[in-house]
Amino acid sequence: MNFRTNAIALITATLLAVPGLASAQANAQDAPTATAQASSLRLLALLPMNEGYGPAEQDAYETRIAPIAAEHGMNRLSAYSVASFLGGAGPKTASTFGVWGLASDKSLFGVMGDARYKANTALRDQIHDMKQVTMYLAEDEIVRDKPTPGHALLLGVLAMKKGFGFQDHVDYERAIQPITSKHGMKLVRTFRVAQSMGAGPDNIAIVSLWDLPKPEALNAVMSDPEYGAHISYRNLIHDMAASSMYFVAQR
Repeated sequence: MNFRTNAIALITATLLAVPGLASAQANAQDAPTATAQASSLRLLALLPMNEGYGPAEQDAYETRIAPIAAEHGMNRLSAYSVASFLGGAGPKTASTFGVWGLASDKSLFGVMGDARYKANTALRDQIHDMKQVTMYLAEDEIVRDKPTPGHALLLGVLAMKKGFGFQDHVDYERAIQPITSKHGMKLVRTFRVAQSMGAGPDNIAIVSLWDLPKPEALNAVMSDPEYGAHISYRNLIHDMAASSMYFVAQR
């Protein structure tokens, strides 16, 4: 089974309830249970909620399905509430961002085929705006630093233009690091996205999390003349219209 090849059919069938669920569920019956967390595979979820629901209901739902998911090697690693949408392709109404670890590419098949998970799909659909749910499968989570308690967190969902990729973005991050550091902004996590699913653009390549002493530090970086010298290259390699930014808070 190839992770990249099966990713989009798997996630959309499992979590977005689109056509293809029946055949994917048939495959799931033969998937062995994965109990060990031994990979760097990640499921990243930007989740808009239906009116009247928010992060509290998301936590209650995930608490409900967590034991089921854990038996198949899928575990929630972190969860964030979206404080504000700063712009981009969206989803504009996302209220939570979550990171799940996958023991293997079989983990999601196992969860999807579990009758206990299926029993919770009505609740899932009740609280989430399923048409706007956006998810990313990441092959790597690169831990760069630890968030500072009380600091703001900036979530970047970044698309790359054709001909440019993950390493080009990493080189760009390295080039602006002296400027971001000057204003107290540090990179915390970088995810290498293998597949985008759902309502958002399909050319997302990087999801990153930055720590800032306060939200105003972002404006300080953006207005710094030294940063201005990098904007033309930033726009050359990134699809800025398809990228998005959010302020989030860990919960």
